[in-house]
Amino acid sequence: MELYHSLTSPYSRKVRVFLREKGLRADEVDVRTSGRKASEVNPLGKVPTLVLDSGLALFDSRVIIDTLDHLHPHPVLIPGDPMARARVRRFEALADGLCDVLIPIVVETARPAEVRNEAQIAKLTEKVRAVLAELDRAALGSPYLEGGRFSLADIAVIAALGYCRLRRPEFLAGDYASLLEYEARLLERPSLKETIPPDLPVMG
Repeated sequence: MELYHSLTSPYSRKVRVFLREKGLRADEVDVRTSGRKASEVNPLGKVPTLVLDSGLALFDSRVIIDTLDHLHPHPVLIPGDPMARARVRRFEALADGLCDVLIPIVVETARPAEVRNEAQIAKLTEKVRAVLAELDRAALGSPYLEGGRFSLADIAVIAALGYCRLRRPEFLAGDYASLLEYEARLLERPSLKETIPPDLPVMG
């Protein structure tokens, strides 16, 4: 398999961690440094894109993860029980949504002050803080987010927090003690530690 990715993409990191946790190998092609582009195999030109051994190119992190999980169900990272599965995918949606909100904040704040949409930034910032507060409550009193065991929920949330820390670390300066303790503890896990985005200091 071949994975087109970017070291700073939280969606790419989610797939990279998932592969490691499943014990799967893929040649990782960093589109920022390899001279290659995802558009070679993906008409959207987006990362992550995973090319299976069959030659089929998959894109969108959720599609990639769903496919890998069906092909390689063990170890279990997405529960089979419908409600447990729903809770795990809900955390994934929260994590992806956090990144979806952070990206336009980064883009908008990079614009010159005279054309910057401060009202839009403020509206998006409220969403970031609401998601972080929700995750902080979820992290209280449990080593993992769902079912007392490591899952896709943890992978997605740690990837999103890493992106937040990389692009807008000030958002994590609020009162999120449970979430930050959870993050620091999980970053000791090898699959998460070795995929920390560049220029992001290791916590602890």
